[in-house]
Amino acid sequence: MKQLKPEQLAAIKYLAQPRQGGLTHEEIAFEVGVSRQTLYNWRQDVRFNDEVKREINRNTLQHIPDVIATLAKQATKENQPSAKAAELLLKTVSMLSDRLEVDDRSRSGNEPKADLDAMKAEIERMRQLNK
Repeated sequence: MKQLKPEQLAAIKYLAQPRQGGLTHEEIAFEVGVSRQTLYNWRQDVRFNDEVKREINRNTLQHIPDVIATLAKQATKENQPSAKAAELLLKTVSMLSDRLEVDDRSRSGNEPKADLDAMKAEIERMRQLNK
């Protein structure tokens, strides 16, 4: 895989800061020594954007414990708890997910599922009784 250029890495440092370090894209391009169009072209590159995301993650990791503590505080507020904060907190600690899981409890141990033919026969027997 092709390495990012030093100018791209410098631009990523700016782009990964909150509010881009207070700079516009034009100012970032000037700071790293490229044209605004070049910066725009980089922004269309998946590799470049992936590195921006990684840099944002590196910049925010130190704040995660504070965010979790704030979510816990909001979720358990005495007079007005926040359900959304509780949901986010549980998702953060992997105790809640958006994935739906279905547990098949029709089997007990290793016994096979009830025989479909036997069920049909029982239904027919019941119909005959009700005639």
